[in-house]
Amino acid sequence: MNLPFKAGSIEWRHNRASLNGQQGVPAMKNLVRSCLALGFLLAAEAMAKAEEIYLQSVQSGKYVTIVGGTLAAAAPDTRSASRLDTVRLEGNRIAFRDVRTGSFVRAGVGQGTFLAAGSPHIRGWETFEVMGVNGRNVALRSVQNGKFVRAGVGKRSHLAAVSERASGWETFRFVDARSAGQTSSQAGGVDLGDLVGNYRITHIAADNGFLVQLGQQMAARARLGLDDRGQVSATIGCNSHSTRIAVRNGRVQPDGQVMQTKMRCAGQGETAAEDGLRRALTTSRLIVREGRTVTFKAANGAELMKIRRM
Repeated sequence: MNLPFKAGSIEWRHNRASLNGQQGVPAMKNLVRSCLALGFLLAAEAMAKAEEIYLQSVQSGKYVTIVGGTLAAAAPDTRSASRLDTVRLEGNRIAFRDVRTGSFVRAGVGQGTFLAAGSPHIRGWETFEVMGVNGRNVALRSVQNGKFVRAGVGKRSHLAAVSERASGWETFRFVDARSAGQTSSQAGGVDLGDLVGNYRITHIAADNGFLVQLGQQMAARARLGLDDRGQVSATIGCNSHSTRIAVRNGRVQPDGQVMQTKMRCAGQGETAAEDGLRRALTTSRLIVREGRTVTFKAANGAELMKIRRM
């Protein structure tokens, strides 16, 4: 006697479930569409926050470009560097998009975990954590393997996510592409950021004003380094010299006295070269860069020192 009632109850519940299921399909589709729309909106918002930059190695002063299909800190200036969009993600995370190809930079390319453009999406290998180091400098850590990106891998200074900690070769600078473009279009052109790096000193002006090329033995030891604060450290191979300079649009202004150690040098040649080095650091007013060579000049245009990027 109870069977028809139970059967009817079962049938009624089944019909109601079927009805709810039919109504739920459009609702689920609408939910999926809403989620996709929200995802596209967030992606568009992230891309809207993109900022075009050049990536510069603090250690060498060179800019990141493409060498043999992967990224390398090998460009002497921004004219031959890769232009990148920075896509800000959650927290301190970031992705880089190559402006020329529209593809994203990926770490983990090959066994050496090199960096290269070419990825169509942003996932683990395309995501980096940005960590501040000494003011404007940053270190980049791959989210995928937890390693810091290092420039200077191999002879061509390739970039690879291989380092456990961040030091000189793992430190980079974001150079705003718009200001870099304005600087390069100006006469004279170079600013301090364009010159940061390590150099060999090749020529120094003698007392008579003539520019003299250093001898082979002295040239092998003569070095000059310049950091992003304008701090100069230099040596001919005997005493160490340090000072600070300001460089803007090809004009240089000494910003303090030259400090030096007081070692006795081996011969008159080294002493004369050190005198010329101090003159160049204190009396130079113009700086001209041609490729890897940088020339310090007096206000009248006389050449006081030549250095060549290492």
